[in-house]
Amino acid sequence: MLLGENIYSIIRDNKRNIIVSFFIVFVLLFVIVVITGINEVIAVLGRVNYWILGLTFIIQIFVFLLWAVRWKFILNRMDHSPGFLNVFGILMTSIFGNNITPGSIGGEPLRAYVLNEYNHTPIEVGFASTMADRVFELLPFVIMSIIATFALLFWELDFFSKLLLIILILATLFLFFIIIYAGINKKIFTKIVFKILEGIFPLILKITNKKYNLEKIKESAIYYIDHFNSSFKMIMENKLFFVGAILALFTWGLDLFNSYLSFIAIGIVPHIGPFIAIYTIAILLSFLPLLPGSLGITEIIKIMLFVSVGITADYVLAASALERLVCYIFPTIIGLITAIYYARFISKIHKLKDKNL
Repeated sequence: MLLGENIYSIIRDNKRNIIVSFFIVFVLLFVIVVITGINEVIAVLGRVNYWILGLTFIIQIFVFLLWAVRWKFILNRMDHSPGFLNVFGILMTSIFGNNITPGSIGGEPLRAYVLNEYNHTPIEVGFASTMADRVFELLPFVIMSIIATFALLFWELDFFSKLLLIILILATLFLFFIIIYAGINKKIFTKIVFKILEGIFPLILKITNKKYNLEKIKESAIYYIDHFNSSFKMIMENKLFFVGAILALFTWGLDLFNSYLSFIAIGIVPHIGPFIAIYTIAILLSFLPLLPGSLGITEIIKIMLFVSVGITADYVLAASALERLVCYIFPTIIGLITAIYYARFISKIHKLKDKNL
């Protein structure tokens, strides 16, 4: 998928796949709730402290405001920034795109597209800014992963489960170091990506029974690698990394605190070490290109892990429901509103252009 395409059209054309993925999510969550016990989960939710729940909504708003500040910081350096309200609005639109597409593949292209249509920012510049924004998240992710690994070492968990989780975290860390390497050495990284694509392409054709053009996939890969590489270099050359990484670290800290408050709201105070480890693993799973927001999958893993530290499944599911309400449903609704606003704005602009032709 190239960024020159209308991302709104791509979402519309793939609405069947999106609907099917959400149906799978609904069935999976329903099964989890039934197994856990509907009455037990409802009983736990009935004891929610609404003052603490309200605080999580306020904190979540601050998370998105800080994220908008971080992105505007980059756009200002590129001399292509709209006003802060529009930076925030376009960011929320991209979050909507991420939340409704499996694997969160729609958000960044949507951000670059709307920025181009609204602010006349070149697609290449817009996409480079989104890539630069994501680079800032590497440092907090690495720090969280290291903390989680040490937390697991002192966690009373059976040896094989502990080993599996540590391997998962270290493998993800390795992947992120490869991504950093991609920002430094584009040529070698491109060769590696091509080798991987050529290796798995025949397998994908057999599994999906669909026709894919390998050359077009390679072309898209080059596009993304080029812009990630240029974004990475721009950040380092302009000494933006430190400020952006601090903002990202603070944002992640607020996200972690919000997740912790979801448990406190139902009367549970988890031990901080295992909680950080489980939170980090849940973040890892959110990158799986399976279902929107990894809904259902993350809940299953959380139940398995929290039960091992003495928190029962009904409390875990209730806390997860509160967290999803604040961190997934709430921003998706705001993003839908902003997406409709920008879609109408873009539609009006195109109609005016057509009249003037």
